[in-house]
Amino acid sequence: MALVETGSLVLSMTAETLSLAWMELSMFAVAAIVYLFCIGGAPVPFLEAFFPKKVKVMDEAKAFKPRKQATARSAPRSVPRSAAPDEPQPVSKSWQFAKPCDDAYKARPSALCASFTKDEVQRQAAVIKAHAREHNLLSACAVFNQVRSSGATLAPMIYNCYLDACVECGDLTAAKAHFQEMKEQNVVDVVGYNTMLKAYLAKGCRQEASDLVKEMASRGLQANKVTYNELLHAKVLARDRLGIWSLVDDMGEAGVRANSVTCSILLKSLTGNSSPTDVERVLRLIDEVEETIDEVLFSSVIEACIRIRQLDVLSNVMRRYRKKGGFVNLTAPTYGTMIKAYGQAGDIACVRELWSEMQERGVRPTSITLGCMTEALVTNQQPDEAWDLLRTQLGNDDSKGSVNTVIYSTVLKGFAVARRTDKVFQVYRDMCSKNIPCNTITYNTMLDACAKCCTMDRASGLLEDMAKADVEPDIITYSTIVKGYCLSGDLDKAISVLEDMKGDDKLAPDEITYNSILDGCAKQHRVDEALRLLEEMKSTGIAPSNYTLSILVKLLGHARRLSQCFKLVEDFKKEHGLRPNVQVYTCLVQACLTNRRLEKALSVHDTMVADGGCSTDEKFYGVLARGCIQLQQPLKAVEVVRAAYRLPGHSLASPARKDARPVGVDARALDDVVARLRAGGKDEQDAIASLSADLLEHRGLQLGSGRGASGKGGSKGFGKGGRSFKGK
Repeated sequence: MALVETGSLVLSMTAETLSLAWMELSMFAVAAIVYLFCIGGAPVPFLEAFFPKKVKVMDEAKAFKPRKQATARSAPRSVPRSAAPDEPQPVSKSWQFAKPCDDAYKARPSALCASFTKDEVQRQAAVIKAHAREHNLLSACAVFNQVRSSGATLAPMIYNCYLDACVECGDLTAAKAHFQEMKEQNVVDVVGYNTMLKAYLAKGCRQEASDLVKEMASRGLQANKVTYNELLHAKVLARDRLGIWSLVDDMGEAGVRANSVTCSILLKSLTGNSSPTDVERVLRLIDEVEETIDEVLFSSVIEACIRIRQLDVLSNVMRRYRKKGGFVNLTAPTYGTMIKAYGQAGDIACVRELWSEMQERGVRPTSITLGCMTEALVTNQQPDEAWDLLRTQLGNDDSKGSVNTVIYSTVLKGFAVARRTDKVFQVYRDMCSKNIPCNTITYNTMLDACAKCCTMDRASGLLEDMAKADVEPDIITYSTIVKGYCLSGDLDKAISVLEDMKGDDKLAPDEITYNSILDGCAKQHRVDEALRLLEEMKSTGIAPSNYTLSILVKLLGHARRLSQCFKLVEDFKKEHGLRPNVQVYTCLVQACLTNRRLEKALSVHDTMVADGGCSTDEKFYGVLARGCIQLQQPLKAVEVVRAAYRLPGHSLASPARKDARPVGVDARALDDVVARLRAGGKDEQDAIASLSADLLEHRGLQLGSGRGASGKGGSKGFGKGGRSFKGK
């Protein structure tokens, strides 16, 4: 009896358990079906086993399902390129897409998703923009179609987002199709037109862009600043000056004022050939900009002024804005750019003014800014001021961290150029005491100072320091040492260094190294050694240059080997295809004069001017004219002067190029000629009088004692520093 009761109890409990399990399973199935029809996807993968015919993870034609509620912080992800077309592809934390832009998908909005709210539409617009930035047009298209299929009333904003995505992804065909649909749906606005304008201009479709602007006006839409800026940018790229200013006039007539972007675009159109009128018009537009000038615009002003080489314009702009009180707070890099530009222009006063202003405004200099300032001072022969500035920065806890190896090396270079070896080594010792690392450039700068000052006894110590600091010497290091020994007259040591270099596979001698030793040979008249080095140079595959040739011609000329000079020039032409330049011809003339062969020197002149690719210069004519005086041929010197100024009355050959300008004669050489003629007899007196009259008549120049020839405005035609020929 007890056994029967126990069995009955077990059966009863089993039946109750099965009933509860069945109810749970039924409720789960109903919930899954409701979820499927409302949301459009399967909540869990294993439901496919229960509903293989009714439920799919993703319909191939409809490709859309929400995973979870989107949030404003959801980060979009691009579709993996390796994913198959029919597979679900993750697009963002909120959405997955497989095959967007399907017509069947568009036809069933109510079955796919519920209507989007305004906030949700804006969130999806942000998703479209994110996909556009990733150049993922498929996913952007899917999001747009989902929003459109939701049944929500859409503003032009969402259409413009997708249009911009098409343009951003470079699909002009898709953009045109979508834009046409926007016009048909009457949701097109100025933003849409500007986006299409940008697309046409990017593809170079200028006629389509022009037609679009006309169509825009026909729809009663007013072009705005963005429209004109896009058109202006295209005109600037096309270098269409007339088109640029025509558009600016159109802006004015339409009542559209230029903004910072407009001015930045116009500044890019300015070049070294721009007229002062164009520069002034751009500056006027900058003055008329309503918003406060920002650093981006001011940086464009700086770049333009540097490009057109009119730093005075930059100074005027800065002065005007300081007076207006609306001057932008510039950053250290911007100050550095201006300091560098004024330093290169030699305006050291403006360099100091900018540095003072930067300090007054509390702008902390960076390493780059300090480097620009140091370089500006050194470039303008102010190494002591650069050194004082460096020490001031080192004494300030806030700025000492900006002092680095490059800045120290710049100061070293300044003292090296000034040939102040004591200061070079003082800076070097200070650098070492502050644990500022030295690099190859640092040591090369100091070695160059030793070379120029003929203090090569210090070179060995520097090389030892390089080794201790594990700084590898380079080809410049050894070339500098070679040059230093040659300048100090120790040619044998220079050749010894050359031999060491030849034994080092990493540091093979180059043309500069050989030219330095050849120049040393020329100074010591060691002809045979020079010719041996020339053959060695050629055997190692180093092609000699015109500089090499001029050294050897000078050397052979002093050695009274004139015929060998001319043969060497011909050999260089044939073997190396070298075309002699004016320096080689000048050395040839000097060699002829050294060997008292004036007629040969004059024939070199005729050969040179017959070569249309080589132009004479003041020094060439100066050497030839002075040679005539030294060889007691003052009247022939007058002919040389006449040839130099292209005056009538000489027997020398005229330049092959008819447009060749007169170059004149070196001022000191001309002074020698004038002094010799005025001290001569009647023929010389008549010759100088005739030459003086012709110079005044044909070139507007007057001969004077001790100053060559000059015009009414001052010296013209000789020397450096702005005294090049500027006659009629």
